[in-house]
Amino acid sequence: MKRSDWQYIVDTLLFICFIGIAIVGFLMGLVIPRGPQASKEAKYFLSLYRHQWGNIHFYLCISFVVLLIIHLILSWRWIKGKARHLFHRGWTTMLVLTVIVSLLVLFFFWNFSPKIPIAYEDYGVRTRSKAEEIVSEKSQSLQEEKISIGESRYNIVITGKTTLMDVEKATGIPAREMADALGLPSKASLKQTLGQLRKRYPFTMEKARDVLIELLNKKESLAQEKKEKEEIQIRKEQEIKIKMKEKPRPEESLREEHKQRLVKGRMAEVPSGILITGRMTLYDLEKITGIPARKIADELGIPPHAPLNEQLGRLRKRYFFTMQQVRDVVASLMKKRKEEKKIWQ
Repeated sequence: MKRSDWQYIVDTLLFICFIGIAIVGFLMGLVIPRGPQASKEAKYFLSLYRHQWGNIHFYLCISFVVLLIIHLILSWRWIKGKARHLFHRGWTTMLVLTVIVSLLVLFFFWNFSPKIPIAYEDYGVRTRSKAEEIVSEKSQSLQEEKISIGESRYNIVITGKTTLMDVEKATGIPAREMADALGLPSKASLKQTLGQLRKRYPFTMEKARDVLIELLNKKESLAQEKKEKEEIQIRKEQEIKIKMKEKPRPEESLREEHKQRLVKGRMAEVPSGILITGRMTLYDLEKITGIPARKIADELGIPPHAPLNEQLGRLRKRYFFTMQQVRDVVASLMKKRKEEKKIWQ
């Protein structure tokens, strides 16, 4: 057989392989459903499963490549002569560039294809009406994946159709803050639904739930801290107002009030009629009797560095004196004071 006869046979087989590859490609791309969203029964066409059609497509591609190589070998003289005629001395360079460009086409499609698996989770859309109904039901059930936030005082239900702006309106949490917590870039639209964002960026509805709960808890804790600080501030202001209203009472009113108290616990009555308790201080005795507190302390053996505004019950535990000694000292000092007054008179 002549070279031209072999070329005719090879070209005929190439045409048959090309038509077969195109038909199977259209079937797998437009007719036979794909992906987990489609049922297995719907992936059959003319009694062959989708993977079987894929095998046919694969074998046709191998046959096409082998025949193409044979075609190039048979036509090499013509290719070489035509390249020399068009490009002269640079014909070899142009042939090499043609091979490189053909490889770059594959890299181009690989580079611009999404590489996130979640982007293909809704694959399985079919062209026939019955298939569309089944897929729409499944996709709707996926979109209606709900998140109920029951751990906080907010009653929120989030679906795949909810946007981050909707979450901001319901909770007051900034949409940008939630997007940052989910790892979304600044260019991500806050008006897109969570279902659309999930297909483009790697996060799940469960992660969105956890992020929202964390932000809500943070917001509530900050609000609680602010409330506690305000309450403390109000309490301090009230105490200051009360102290400002209080006025020092005269010595006679203090004596009268002291006489009207009930005698309880460590309390006794000195001969002068003054009631002394363990809750009283040396300054209280000074106001009631007029005797300097420091003088009473010296008689009781209390050192100079001891605080005179501390209660007698605490002082007696520290410096080992009794309430009876206090009564006796006060009575003795009051008696001396009266005698001194008589002498001066």
